[in-house]
Amino acid sequence: MKDIWVCDVVEEVKNALLEINIRSDAALRQKMLDALVAEESEAGREMLTQILENYVVAEERRLPLCQDTGMVMAEVRVGSEVCLRGGSLRQALDEAIRLAYREGYFRKSIIADPFFGKNTQDNTPGVYFFEWVEGDCLEIDLLVKGGGCDNITTLGMLEPGSTPDDVERFILRELDRKAALACPPLVVGVGIGGNGAYALFLASRALSRPLGSSHPDPRYRELERKWCEDINRLGIGPQGVGGRVTCLEVRIETYPCHIASFPVGLVCSCHVFRRKTLRW
Repeated sequence: MKDIWVCDVVEEVKNALLEINIRSDAALRQKMLDALVAEESEAGREMLTQILENYVVAEERRLPLCQDTGMVMAEVRVGSEVCLRGGSLRQALDEAIRLAYREGYFRKSIIADPFFGKNTQDNTPGVYFFEWVEGDCLEIDLLVKGGGCDNITTLGMLEPGSTPDDVERFILRELDRKAALACPPLVVGVGIGGNGAYALFLASRALSRPLGSSHPDPRYRELERKWCEDINRLGIGPQGVGGRVTCLEVRIETYPCHIASFPVGLVCSCHVFRRKTLRW
């Protein structure tokens, strides 16, 4: 058995949340530089220039990359040979959020009940998915999303036997209507299969992959490339002002599904794309 102390989890998750809310990683900065080179719209280039300047100012002054410091999501994989000491993972994650958002002076955006709740004042609770796996490793995929990009999340229940072209039409239709509201350039997660609820989870899981990664199956890898190109042909552009770069990457995750259903989840992350994977 491998002992992991909950207090260590709290500290590392807290530091990760401070980091990803303040500092854009190198891969994201490079993606934006590439987008600046590719963008032909004058207004789009201006938006990308401001995004890149914002990255620099946020890191130098230790300020949030965005005023909406989001809701924290974590997908947690716990190895069967892991023994957690000193508390529960859910409590640890909430405590890490509480400490990070207080220490970083980040905006607290969570209300205790959608209808009747008041602000929780510490940005807790987060949204957590737990999975028990083989081995002695604990992995936590952190994803922080603001309200704007989360609001364009969409579930489509397509006809059984739908084709990749059918799925792409659904994606293009939804993004043509909504992408400008989500602060593009976007990273687009597509979950296909399972049931309705699981398709949305798969789309969120797809966002946890590092920038530059692609699907291991060459058929889906080609769809990721093609769909990204076609999204960019919509002409929405950076921050919705028009241009060639609306999407940085498309990621696809799939799962078996019922013969009478064809669920497709669409989940996007905005231009700050705050994610990090922690391992113990």
